Amino acid sequence: MFTNKHVVVAMLVAPLLAIMGWYAVDYFVAERPHAARPGATYALTAKSNCRYDSGQCDLQNGDFELSLRPIDVTAETVSVELRSRFPLQQASIGFIDESPNALPTEMESTDTGATLWSAALALPSSDASTIGVAVMAQGATYYAEIPAVFLNAGR
Repeated sequence: MFTNKHVVVAMLVAPLLAIMGWYAVDYFVAERPHAARPGATYALTAKSNCRYDSGQCDLQNGDFELSLRPIDVTAETVSVELRSRFPLQQASIGFIDESPNALPTEMESTDTGATLWSAALALPSSDASTIGVAVMAQGATYYAEIPAVFLNAGR
């Protein structure tokens, strides 16, 4: 079997062609990173600390990062603080599954650089509640849906 020169050449060339094909497909098909375009909408990815009662939830899309944390928890309400690396034009937050007709709460900027925002929300009805966050920065909209479990650290 290994005396046939065609088989030997094929066994040497095939792995090289497979590796080159892998990189060629990535080069031609992969999405290229680009700066956020005004008017476009981008999803934020929740990091692992959002899935348990850590007291903080970090969201990210490329260089754009947000951090949510409860700052004051009472018997009926929870005050949430949102910190951004970039200045935001507006921010809103709300529970998605509490009421189908519920409107999100507009957050208020608490610093002059518009990187720190806060809002007061009613406590979620269960640990399985979902929070919706939407922010606008440089004309682009960023959004995320995250579990409300991280709010439990303040209780």
